[in-house]
Formats: sequence, structure tokens, C-alpha cells
Amino acid sequence: MTNIFQRNPLADSLLSIQNFSNLQRGYFFYFRTMCLRMQTRFVELADVKEMPQVFLHGNPHIENFAIVKQGAGMVDFDRSRLGPYAWDIVRFLCSLSLKRKKRDDTFLSSRVLQYFVEGYKHGLCVVGNESYKSLSDFLNLKKIDWNISTNDYLKKDDKWAKKLRQNPIDVNDDWLNNLLKCYLESRKELYLLDNYKIEEAGHALGSLGNQRALLVLAPKNIESNLDRILLDLKTVYQDNDNQYFKNPVQHHGERMILASDLYAPNLEENMGFFTYQGQEYWGRKVPAVAIKIKGYLSEMRQIDVAYCVGMQLGRGHQLSIKNNTINDIVTNLNKNMIDFVRIGKQMNEEVLAGHQQYLTQLSQQKTIINTTKNTKPKENQIKKKKK
Repeated sequence: MTNIFQRNPLADSLLSIQNFSNLQRGYFFYFRTMCLRMQTRFVELADVKEMPQVFLHGNPHIENFAIVKQGAGMVDFDRSRLGPYAWDIVRFLCSLSLKRKKRDDTFLSSRVLQYFVEGYKHGLCVVGNESYKSLSDFLNLKKIDWNISTNDYLKKDDKWAKKLRQNPIDVNDDWLNNLLKCYLESRKELYLLDNYKIEEAGHALGSLGNQRALLVLAPKNIESNLDRILLDLKTVYQDNDNQYFKNPVQHHGERMILASDLYAPNLEENMGFFTYQGQEYWGRKVPAVAIKIKGYLSEMRQIDVAYCVGMQLGRGHQLSIKNNTINDIVTNLNKNMIDFVRIGKQMNEEVLAGHQQYLTQLSQQKTIINTTKNTKPKENQIKKKKK
């Protein structure tokens, strides 16, 4: 039987090959690219016909969890859409299982699963719940200056600043300036152009290849005390609808904003959406401080994350349930949670087998790859669409 999670290395870019071959994180990056294939497999393995439908986060894996000044929550809403509620549960638990510091033949410990279910039911059943359990264990890993300015962030040449400087765009470029105007119009903020100008900009690629423009807006008055603004304007994924997963709105950027309000309220700043030259975009202000969970987790940290994310997913599902009741979800969850764990374990095993097959194919093809731990391949120049 063919494994749905097999990829052909010959069809991949050098960037993808290097990511999949990374000795430390290759298998998890491979897992990240398998979201839609996992949805297809989930429908095959789970009884989804009578499953309550909600507006899903769509891709709540652990590396999409971010801690910013305003709080903590699941971000990255590219895959959000209507679908069976348990997809969010299984996708997240699969990612948490792969991030265990001590991995064995189990999927997750009973304690981790218990705390996740408790958190999920709390978020699902407590009407108007706005509070999120803080991840103090992660926040205390190092001293964090939450008040760092965008000016300081740019001077430090941190992540997004470095990305925009690798592939610069002329600040007078018509495409760039029209893109900015469309974004500001969507937010009714064209007035910002009276006091700000584009100081620098660049092309960048998202982790899974979507194109984006990064812009720094600086005060026109060089003596101003105003902070700079770093914007991220990115193309959006436009996944095809099917019987069980559907987009409920016309614009995919609007879909992402709706998901943000459900799963990470107030975390993303200055969101907007627009269409330019036939391409749909979503935009935001890049935070000066954002922490993501990249390492491997002890059981106590798994519990902490499981409860927190469970509560947030439950809240989002509570506020977006379609044609069913909260009690319908609780009943379905109680009846099928053991099956969800079994399905998650099976899909993880199949994804990891697909990754191993991928590496074997690479070896057989004698493909030259760089698997040095700290290697970060340069992004290719993105060619913008011309008028």
C-alpha cells in the first residue's frame, strides 16, 4: 500500500531538501508540510460524517504557538476553515507527541492527555472565557525585555529584519507602494502616509514557501520620537474546498482575521486583508518580541502546553460551532477520544515512515545536502508579479 505521506525529493527545492534533512528538526519540518495530507487521512480514519463542525484553527501544531507581549496563543491561520472539530485536536496532539524529550512507543502520557481534555472542556464550556493560562515555565527560561522598540529590533537585525535585508526592494518601486496603499486602505489608515515613508523593504519566503513583502515605515520627520513600523504583507494559501473542509468567506485574508479573533484575540496587531493584481494578501505589524517553542519538552512542559492550547482550541470551537451544540461536542469527544489518540498515533507513524522513505530516496539518488545543525539556507530572490 502506498504511503500518502511520501514525497519525491526530485520535485522539491534545495531549501526544502535541506530542511527535511536537518538532523535535529527534519522530521518535524516534514510533519509540518503534511497538513493537508493528514486532513485527507484523518477523514479516512475517523467517523467525520456526524462530527460537529466548527471554524477550525486548521493547523494548530506546537511551533505555531507564540508568546508576545499581549499574551500567548496559536497563530498562523493560513489553514483555518470550517471542518470537523476533532481535526484541531488530533493535529495538535500529533505535534506535541513529536516534540517529546523522551519518546517511546506511546503517543502521549495519560497525564498529558488528561490535562489537554480538561483544558479543552474548560474553554469549550465556560461562556465568554477570555483568560488564557500563562506559560510561566517558558517565560522564565530567560529574562525578556517586553518593552523593546521596533527601532531596537531593526538595529539588532533580528529575524524579520534580516529576512528583508537579504532580498531588498527599491523603496520607490510602484508594486511595493501600491501594495502598501492597498493594505492601509483595508485598515482605513492611509493617513499614516502623511507622517511615514518606506525606509527599507525586501522580499521573503515563509517557512513553507509563501511569498511576502516586508516593509519598514519610518517617520518622515527625522527628529520625531515615533517608533518605526515593521509590516509583513504575505500571500495567502487558497486550499480547495471539499466535502468536509470549506472556506466560509470570500477572501482568504478575511478568513485568517476571523480565525485570529477566535484563537489568538489581540495577539496579532494591525491586521488587514486585500487583493492586488489578482493575488489575495493578509497583513500585520511584526511584534518586536515573539517567542516560539522550538525545543523538546519534558512531561511537565507538555502538560503546561496541552492545558493552555486545549483551552484556547475549546474557546474557539465554542464561539464558532455550526448546527450543533456544545453538548454535542462534549458527547462526541467522550465517546471518541480513545479513537482520536489511536488515529493520531497511526498518522504520526505513517508520517515518520514517509520521512524515512524520503531520506532513503535522497541517499539512493546521491543528492548532496547540507545537514549541519545551524545551517540556514539562503532564500531565493522572489520575483514580483509585474503589471
